[in-house]
Amino acid sequence: MISTSGIWTAKPGREDEFVRRWQEGADALVVDFPNLTARLFRDERDTRRFVTLTEGWRNREQIEEVQSLPSFQDAQTALWRVLDAGETSTLELVAEVS
Repeated sequence: MISTSGIWTAKPGREDEFVRRWQEGADALVVDFPNLTARLFRDERDTRRFVTLTEGWRNREQIEEVQSLPSFQDAQTALWRVLDAGETSTLELVAEVS
């Protein structure tokens, strides 16, 4: 299983706008790629810090395909307008406990 994640720090006072912009981008993504599940988490101790997790990618090529889409790049640009910092990762599942 391959997932993508992000750790984001919103600009002070822009947290709600970040959530809104992320939601808009994620909604569009899962319409075009219904196999994906996208989640946004907020840190309880630092409410400017968010973590995203997107699961259901078929392979790395699908991730690259999505990241090359103008609509994805536009959504990312909109997110960066309200961020102080951000970092993304591609994750490979290596162990699981149920």
